[in-house]
Parts: sequence; C-alpha cells; structure tokens
Amino acid sequence: MQQIDNLDVLRMLTNRFRMKLYSLLFRIGPVTVSELARRMDADPGQVSYHLRQLQRYDMVEDVPELARDSRERWVRAAMPGWRVETDLEGPYAAAVMQAWTAQWVIDQFERLRDFDRNLTALPEEWRDAGFGSSRHLRLTRDEMAQLNEQLNAVMEPWRKLTAERIAADETPPDSLPIFLFYHAFPELP
Repeated sequence: MQQIDNLDVLRMLTNRFRMKLYSLLFRIGPVTVSELARRMDADPGQVSYHLRQLQRYDMVEDVPELARDSRERWVRAAMPGWRVETDLEGPYAAAVMQAWTAQWVIDQFERLRDFDRNLTALPEEWRDAGFGSSRHLRLTRDEMAQLNEQLNAVMEPWRKLTAERIAADETPPDSLPIFLFYHAFPELP
C-alpha cells in the first residue's frame, strides 16, 4: 500500500468523477480509454483529461504494449492500494481531508447501492457471496486502535494475495473484484 501524504493528491481525488474513474480502473485492470468512457457514460476526451490528472500523481500509468495501433490507449491503476496520512496539520489540510473523506464515503456507499441494484446481473453462484455486518461496541480509544490493527492484520494476507495475482497477471478465471469497506467511529450519546 502506498501512503498518500500530499494534499494535492487528496484535493485531486475530491473530484467525484476521478474517484469513480480510479475505482473502476482498479477493478477492471488494464483497459482502453474508449472502454472506460463507455463504462463511465462519458466522452473519451473527458476521461483522458481526468486520467492525466491521476497520472500527474503516479496513480495511473499507460500500458502501450497492449495497444493494437497508435490510436488505441491502454491504462491501468499504478498502485495496488493506498492509505491516507491523517496527521496532516493546518486549516487547508483539514478542509482537504474533510472534502476527500466526504467523497470517499459517498463513493463507498454508491458502490454498495450499485451492488444491490445489479445483484441479478452477477453469476448465480456469486449472488449470496456478499456480506455486511454492524456491531455496537463500547470501547476506549486504545481498544479501538487495537481493533483497527486486528482488522488490518486479518485483511493483510488477502491484500497481498491480490497484489501478487495482479503483479503476476495470474488472477483465477472464476474470481471477481471484491470491494470491502468498513467503518468504525465514536458516536456521541
């Protein structure tokens, strides 16, 4: 995972279109700009513009060896995942973090809604594979930090497996991209 501690990168990702574009690109792997435009229901020029913004910060890379001719442009996500530095200081940093977090949460819940809407389009054996859970806990701040560490430790082997498969281009044919998100936060009584 790559650490993002550059406010310009986070500011660039507050754009809803870019966030959706990056998520789609990460899910479907190397793809042509034309196919991205089709899936985003957008003009290829618009997609190319936003891809250039992502490329400025090394989040997207061209894959010229896949092109069949000079007009075809292939791209892929350049990092297997990222996490955001949360200790950024100052009012500008706070505003950027708040805007990015808001867009990130919107993206997550839109993806959950899309999963629910498109459930019948999944292969039948995958329709009941999704899961969700919520718990109401009463923890100290240190216990919550420990919970975070434990959850990340559970996820780490699966993240590594995915990264290895992508790097080796050996994803099993019966696999699908899996989106997992969870949140834990204190609530005021």
